Amino acid sequence: MESHGVVGRVHLSAETAKLVKHEFDLEERGTIEVKGKGAMTTYVVREPL
Repeated sequence: MESHGVVGRVHLSAETAKLVKHEFDLEERGTIEVKGKGAMTTYVVREPL
């Protein structure tokens, strides 16, 4: 996931996004190929709620 990150933004897996979705405003980035994991839906944090 590191190679697909956005400068200055926190990049999250779908599993982590489920845990913090009530505390942060998340933006879905879509599905990306993650080395060693395959296709994953990922998110970035917009800001705290």
